[in-house]
Amino acid sequence: DAFNISGGRGYTTVIKRLVQSGSFAVGLLILSTQFDLLLEYGRYVQPGESDEIDLRLLNAIVEVANDIVFEAGVLSLWRIYRASLTGSADGRPPNYKP
Repeated sequence: DAFNISGGRGYTTVIKRLVQSGSFAVGLLILSTQFDLLLEYGRYVQPGESDEIDLRLLNAIVEVANDIVFEAGVLSLWRIYRASLTGSADGRPPNYKP
């Protein structure tokens, strides 16, 4: 169902599940980044404490933003392409042989 667009279903379910899974993945990425910072410094850190911490936080923010943008683009294109393969009436990719 996550990829099936046959029978006039359209891309609504595909996009809805893409947003849901993307939101969950972003949440896990942010949580793991916070855990990484906690392990690195041994405490909760905030911007403005020192130049070293500010640089590390800025580095973490850039890494998270790059990961989110790149993964969202690649996975969105893959899911939409995969869904487009099921456009036939039976909902199976072309040349499908069970």
